[in-house]
Amino acid sequence: MANIGVLGLGYVGIVNTAGLTKNGHTVYCSDVKPLKVQQVKEGKSPILEPKVDDLLKAALDSNKLFALATTAEVVSNSEVLFICVGTPSQPNGEVNLNYLRNCCLEIQKSLKPSDSKTVVFRSTVPPGTTEQLKLEYFHEFKNVSIVFYPEFLREGSAMDDYFNYGRMVLGSDEKDLTAILEIVHINPEAPVFCVDFKTAEFTKYADNGFHALKVAFANEIFGLASILGTDVEKSYEIFISDSKLNISPYYFRPGMPFGGSCLPKDLRETQFLTNKVGNRFTLLNNIINSNEKFIEDILQRILESGKRKIGIIGFTFKNYSDDLRESPILKVVESLLGSSDFEIKIWDEDMNELSLRIDYPHLFPLLSSKEEIAEQELIIVTKRYLDLITTLNTKGIIYNFSDKPYSTSSANCVPLYGKH
Repeated sequence: MANIGVLGLGYVGIVNTAGLTKNGHTVYCSDVKPLKVQQVKEGKSPILEPKVDDLLKAALDSNKLFALATTAEVVSNSEVLFICVGTPSQPNGEVNLNYLRNCCLEIQKSLKPSDSKTVVFRSTVPPGTTEQLKLEYFHEFKNVSIVFYPEFLREGSAMDDYFNYGRMVLGSDEKDLTAILEIVHINPEAPVFCVDFKTAEFTKYADNGFHALKVAFANEIFGLASILGTDVEKSYEIFISDSKLNISPYYFRPGMPFGGSCLPKDLRETQFLTNKVGNRFTLLNNIINSNEKFIEDILQRILESGKRKIGIIGFTFKNYSDDLRESPILKVVESLLGSSDFEIKIWDEDMNELSLRIDYPHLFPLLSSKEEIAEQELIIVTKRYLDLITTLNTKGIIYNFSDKPYSTSSANCVPLYGKH
C-alpha cells in the first residue's frame, strides 16, 4: 500500500480520495478552500456524490485519511501525488490552466532535489499540456516521474465508475508504469493502454465529444421523428436495441440538453482546437449550438404556454448530483426572471441549498416544497421526479423533460416530443 497525496477536493479529487482509501492506501489531501478541508476532516464530502461520505468516514476511522492545510504537508507525506484541480473554460473556450499551474508551482517549491515521487495529473487538459508542465516545473527533479491519468467519472455514479471503469489509460514517457498501475488498475477485466502524453490527454475529449454528440443527435433525430409523425418511443427502442452497431444506450435518450462541468467545457476546448487548425470540423463546432437551441426551445414552449405560475421539479443538471454548473434549466429560469410576469418555484432534493444561497442568492427565495409546486399552473419536470409529481394530483400542465419521456399515464403530462 502507498502513501498518496490528493490535491484538489472537487468531484474528481474527492472521488479519488474515497476510492484510494477504500483500496487500502493512506491518503493525504488538501484544497485551497479551507472549508473543503474541514469537511473532509469531519467525514463529509464537499460535493453530493453517492457513497463518498461513507467511504470518507471509514477511512478516518481506520486512520487512512488525513486532510491537511497545505500542499507542502501533502507533498512531504506522499510517494504519489494526484493533481485533481479544476480546469474551467475561459470566455473564448480555451481551458484555463492557472489553477493547474499554481498547483504545480506549489509542488515544485515543496520538492527536495533528491525526492523520488510520481506526479499524476487527473485534470482534463488539451494535448501537449502535461509535457509542457513537466518541462516548466519538474525538469530539474530527476527522480520525479510524470503520468497523465484521464478520469472517466460520471457525476451521480462516480464511485461505481471509479471501481468499475471500462478501460485504463495512462500517458507517460516512462518505460515502466508497473508501480502506478498497481495503485490505479483495480479492475483486471478492463483493458490497459499505456500511451504517450498527448494520446492520453486527447482520450477525454474524444469521449466527451461523443457523449455530447449523442445527446445532441438524439434530440435532433427524435425531434425530426416527432415532426414526421413517427412513433418516437418505438423509433428510440429500435435504435438502441442494436448494441452491435449503435454501441449502447448511455447518454442516448431524448430529454434535457446536456450541462454540467464536463461536456460543455470539453466541447468548448474542442471548438478552440478545431479553430486553431482551420475550423474544418463543422459537426463538432455545432454540438454546443444544437444544445443551446434545445434550451431555447424549452424556453419558447414555456412562453407559448401562456402560463405565468411556473414550478420547476429538478434544478441541478442531472440525477444524484448537486452541480448547478451550466444546468440547462438554470439557464431557462434565468431567462424567465428577466420578466416580472412570472412566479417561479423550485424544488430538487439533490440541491445544495447553501451553495445556491452563496452562488445564486437571487434564486434562493424561489425554493419551495413539492406541494407548493404542485399548485402551479405549469410544472417542468427535468429529472427522475416524474412519478413523484404525478402522485401529487396537480391540476396544472406538466411538461416532461425527464429521463422517462413517455412512461406516464397522467392526462395533463406533455412529453418532450409530440402529444401525449
